[in-house]
Amino acid sequence: MSYTRLDMTQSILPTRLFDLVDAAALRGDRRPCFTHGDRRLFASAYKKHVDALSLALVDFGLRRGEAVAIVAENRPEWNVVDMAVMQAGGVTLPLCVGLSAEDYIEGMDGVGVRLLFIEDEALLGRFRTILPQVASLQKAVLMVGDDGGETLGGWIADGSSSGAGAALERRRSLTSTDDVCTMAYTGCGTFRKYTHRQLLAEVAGLASSEGGRRRAASCNNALCTVYGRTRNYVCQYAGRTVEYPSAVL
Repeated sequence: MSYTRLDMTQSILPTRLFDLVDAAALRGDRRPCFTHGDRRLFASAYKKHVDALSLALVDFGLRRGEAVAIVAENRPEWNVVDMAVMQAGGVTLPLCVGLSAEDYIEGMDGVGVRLLFIEDEALLGRFRTILPQVASLQKAVLMVGDDGGETLGGWIADGSSSGAGAALERRRSLTSTDDVCTMAYTGCGTFRKYTHRQLLAEVAGLASSEGGRRRAASCNNALCTVYGRTRNYVCQYAGRTVEYPSAVL
């Protein structure tokens, strides 16, 4: 993939990864932030969903530095959850689809995951026997499904009517560039942690070194990997559309 540089005169200089959402909103809806098949997610809706979900997470009682697990293929909703968790002061723990039951249990229990965002009912069905074995887990939220209940749409709707705006602003102001924002599960109950500063430095370096004027890039690298996430953030940093194929290899 190739990337264009972000014109900082038309945006803001990010110091936390979730600042990329504000930068996208400032650029406007000239082109979508993400596409998935025939679906489009534009910057205004992206920010609206992220802010609403962040508020719902604060209402849930998400603590600063607390890990939230994500198990899903590449899709726009993945980014909404990722950015909302970080904006609320949490840490994302993306887990690859297809891990062993033991890895899922060790990965979530190892950092005390209380909240899991999982792609859909079909994937949730595979987890029925796993989830009760995660002692810390309280809720599993479907990222794709009918709006309402324990679904991403339901949480966004609840957050839209939340009165936790002041609490969220405090979370944002307290989050520094040196805070841990995401983790990678490396197996056998071990994790690697990454700060906003570490990932943004990598992102800025890639955006500066890789030229090109294309306005979109296909994202075939799984977002559960740090490499895939970094490439994904580069596109957002550069103000480019991220195109997710219907099936991720």
